[in-house]
Amino acid sequence: MSNAESAQNPHSVEVRVSAQLENLAVVRTVIGALATFEDLDLDAVADLRLAVDEACTRLIKATTPASTLVVMVDPRADELVIDVSTTSSVAVDDVLSQGSFSWHVLNSLTDDVQVFHDGAEVGPIVGISLTTRRVSASR
Repeated sequence: MSNAESAQNPHSVEVRVSAQLENLAVVRTVIGALATFEDLDLDAVADLRLAVDEACTRLIKATTPASTLVVMVDPRADELVIDVSTTSSVAVDDVLSQGSFSWHVLNSLTDDVQVFHDGAEVGPIVGISLTTRRVSASR
């Protein structure tokens, strides 16, 4: 998802925190609140919180010093997409490689997992996109 796409959705929420493990509690709380607000059932909320925690942990461990972790929540009619990104000098495959334990965890907790890279901004940006489909589209 590009920034232009997310900017077009008036329901999108962006959270920026220092890319440190100590900030994961804040991210988990925000994700839990937003997922609940989006009418996901309790199991889906718990799974999403765990998935975002895992994605953020992988990115924080690969980040460059003094980086910011960006969490973009994009609620759509039939799914909730969460993009987590930060600056990193590590290759995308080293952040999250297919077949790794983290990859399997994320795939078991969400409906789709994508890894992305955008070197157009200051420093290379790496990220993980997680999609959870709604059981029933209520929007």
